[in-house]
Amino acid sequence: MEMPCRYQPLQAPLHQLYVYWQIKVSEEDLTVAAVVEGQVDEKFQHWAYKGRAWLDPMKLKEGDFTLYLSNLTEKDQGTYLCIVMFKKLPMMTLMQNSTVKLKVQAEFSIPTVSINMMPGLEVTLICNSYGGLPKPRVWWLNSVDGSLLGSGHLNITVNVTQSLNITCIVENPQGNVTSLPYFLEIPPHNEHYAERQSHVSETVIGTILPLIVLALLAVGLCLARKPQCVWQVEPKDNKEGTELPLQGRNPEVRWDMNLDGQVKQ
Repeated sequence: MEMPCRYQPLQAPLHQLYVYWQIKVSEEDLTVAAVVEGQVDEKFQHWAYKGRAWLDPMKLKEGDFTLYLSNLTEKDQGTYLCIVMFKKLPMMTLMQNSTVKLKVQAEFSIPTVSINMMPGLEVTLICNSYGGLPKPRVWWLNSVDGSLLGSGHLNITVNVTQSLNITCIVENPQGNVTSLPYFLEIPPHNEHYAERQSHVSETVIGTILPLIVLALLAVGLCLARKPQCVWQVEPKDNKEGTELPLQGRNPEVRWDMNLDGQVKQ
């Protein structure tokens, strides 16, 4: 960035000139660059401008005190003052006083749209655009009918119930930039699938529930009649098929039931 300050033609010897570039920040005058007795002098330069603000030493003898400023940020915006003074002992004489107003602007890149799906019907829309200054205004539009979905932020959260074509527009100093339409697809609710799942659940319940009831009835009947439980084993010292009394292990319970409901061993 160049900010001009020219004292031409020189009306005093260069070695008797003092030049100061200053800016007021929070009621304090900061020195951005300085020329002392015709030479660039960095000892008066504020730390925030070291390495990125300078004057061209080769142009000083021509009365050209243009300020060069790089790596601009929003904090560099403001009114810069160029003061040219002539020193003739015992006093300093103001020769020239000029101002340059700096407004920092930079173009944003063409935006792209991305999304972040949230639980339920909420979707966060993200407009990705870089490199610009100052902070932009953003508009979110339905690409089909041009209706406004939201504005003011690069990220917004919306409730979406149907598929949409979405566009984000980013404000630029030299003209707004617009993203390509982004198709946000919301899968339709599958009623046939939900109905089928419900039917399957009902079928399973209808099949299992009678079995559970029958098992409970059988257990209750057995407990009421106190049937004898036996455990068939094949001991080494007994004949095959010998029935032994139940002793301390999980038995295999066997019941035979007549048609008249009588339990027999």
